[in-house]
Amino acid sequence: MGRKDQAYEFLKKAIIENEIPPGAPIREAELAETLHMSRSPIREALRELEAEGVIISYPSRGTIVTPVTVSDVEEIYQLRSMMELWALEQGFHRFTNEEITQLEQAFTEAYQASDWKALHEADIQFHHAIIRKSGSKRLASFIHVLNTQIERIRRYSAKGAARMELSYQEHMAVLNAIRSKDLPQSKRTLKDHLRSVSNSALEAAKMMEMDSFSI
Repeated sequence: MGRKDQAYEFLKKAIIENEIPPGAPIREAELAETLHMSRSPIREALRELEAEGVIISYPSRGTIVTPVTVSDVEEIYQLRSMMELWALEQGFHRFTNEEITQLEQAFTEAYQASDWKALHEADIQFHHAIIRKSGSKRLASFIHVLNTQIERIRRYSAKGAARMELSYQEHMAVLNAIRSKDLPQSKRTLKDHLRSVSNSALEAAKMMEMDSFSI
């Protein structure tokens, strides 16, 4: 991994995990000292993160972590829903029964073990599969940008038993519809799932806004 990628991964992880909270400044000199590298790769990493919308640079104020507002979340999840529903329609016929079974097993094992980390990994694989099956490299690039912002919101979302069960049931409903070769039902269940996730994310965004005001 090159120095730019090291700086990028370090900063991205720190922002997603709220070690550097919304509204907090990003100081190149401190990062250079922490990561034991020159400012050049750090600047490259910052440009990439700014393109993904998680930091913003001001001529007079420097660089800060972008605050996340309720309106931001509404826009992000509306775009996500549009893209994933289109991707599902394009790649629906490319799913195999074996792939569906593997995803079902991943969700079931995570749910039965009450393992949020494993459930999150199954969720990532499921949504990545939908995008991948579309065959669109441009869409994959667009979704990558959205996913970086979605990861920031996800850590604030509720992780109770009720939410875990709901997530499990929603994903299984989509997979069952795909296995049945029922495109309209697959799109309906995916849309319902994404709406449910959006509602949870909006609640999380309210918490993030409060944290931003406390900086």
